[in-house]
Amino acid sequence: MDAEVEQSAERPAGEPNRSTYRRYWMALYKRDVPAAGRIVDQCLRDWKPEHVYLRLFEPALNLSGKLWAAGTITYRDEHFVTYHTLRFLRRARHRLVQRAPTGPLAVATAAGQESHLIGLRMVCDFLQADNWRIHWLPSNDRPVVRQAAKRLQPDALLVSIGLDLGLAPAKRVIADARGAGFAGLVVVGGAAINRDLARVQAIGADLTAANGFLLVRQLRNRRVSRTSA
Repeated sequence: MDAEVEQSAERPAGEPNRSTYRRYWMALYKRDVPAAGRIVDQCLRDWKPEHVYLRLFEPALNLSGKLWAAGTITYRDEHFVTYHTLRFLRRARHRLVQRAPTGPLAVATAAGQESHLIGLRMVCDFLQADNWRIHWLPSNDRPVVRQAAKRLQPDALLVSIGLDLGLAPAKRVIADARGAGFAGLVVVGGAAINRDLARVQAIGADLTAANGFLLVRQLRNRRVSRTSA
């Protein structure tokens, strides 16, 4: 199994810095957390923090997802990479996000039984770096989301949908938020959306983006207010 995984991890993918993120991924797959940490620290010295997100963490997590979906690695392998990437993410976050943003408000949550929120966490970090305020909901239960949308009236509602089973709950949550008077943007993302972008419109959302960098660009193009609320 190790030889099969190593061959998959070293296969060229046409992406920038692929050798770096693949070395990082392989270190975690082999449970060599100190080696992975050294790679993160080197990247933080050599790259801008946003590049560490886009060129190291994001492609490593995507690789894990592909290998797990193909049955090449186990759930425990994938979870180990995700868990430690979440830990290492804090090192880059301190250099990226604004401590006290004053701009528009985004409410963040997940749909259905979604448990992997690291992608949403990274998106929120990019938004916060662009002066967005982030409000994480304690639960994705429909009454919680509806009440938050009504009370806070955020500029954007962010919903992570990793599993296809989360599409129907997400559609209900979005409808509930709209019914409560929420007039902001609904942004959805995650594997279930990436598999079919037509699902964005089908569940009543407004837009999606492959990562936080691209979402910030879209929101700027839409001229969402970036002044204090």
